[in-house]
Amino acid sequence: MIEAGNNDLLVNLSWKNRCIKLLEQDEEKSCHAKDLKGKTNHLLKEKKELEDNLKLIEEEIKKALKQLKDIGNDVDAEKPLSSSLLKLYSLITKLTFDIENPANELKGYIAGNSLKTFQFDTDEHSQQFIIDSLWNLIETQLKPSSEKM
Repeated sequence: MIEAGNNDLLVNLSWKNRCIKLLEQDEEKSCHAKDLKGKTNHLLKEKKELEDNLKLIEEEIKKALKQLKDIGNDVDAEKPLSSSLLKLYSLITKLTFDIENPANELKGYIAGNSLKTFQFDTDEHSQQFIIDSLWNLIETQLKPSSEKM
């Protein structure tokens, strides 16, 4: 009987230890769940802030696109004037510019007494050099034939 009592005692101790371990595990899981809930709430707040920021940025983009469109419309409205002005300059100076060139290349021709082409790399030559060269071309091409001799 003593052995049976010892066995019962061992079973009770073993059962008690299991219960304590289960309670400890439950407490750990509860703490972990609280921690996860806190992190989840933090991430949800951060997500909300990011979504709000995204909405603000999208609104700014819409405003910027509208302004860009308005500026484009303004430029389009000025094109006929620029085109007319360019035609007037061309009639007066006999200079014709090739506008299908890279931004750093100035190219065209002058049709006066003869046809003379020109081409300048704006990165290599100064603005003053280009202007002087064009004026020289205009002067030589528009002189009457009798003056050239």
